[in-house]
Amino acid sequence: MIRRTPTLISMSDLDVQDVRDALAKQKTDIVLMNKMKRMADNPAMDAEDMEMLEQLKARYGERDTKGVLGGNAAGPSTSAS
Repeated sequence: MIRRTPTLISMSDLDVQDVRDALAKQKTDIVLMNKMKRMADNPAMDAEDMEMLEQLKARYGERDTKGVLGGNAAGPSTSAS
């Protein structure tokens, strides 16, 4: 096997910060997914489960208010052609 020197990609400080932010978000998503799995395994709701639901609403609720694909916050149009 022939070894070569690794390709170096120049990154600015903003690029590095973006990667760090993405990793932090991924870690929080993994924790949230583990909580969701525990909740699915045990259908009885407790205080921790309610807290997890609030976290889901906080994270994904803002996505709903922004609209789909940059649309308006009023919701989808229902015009019939």
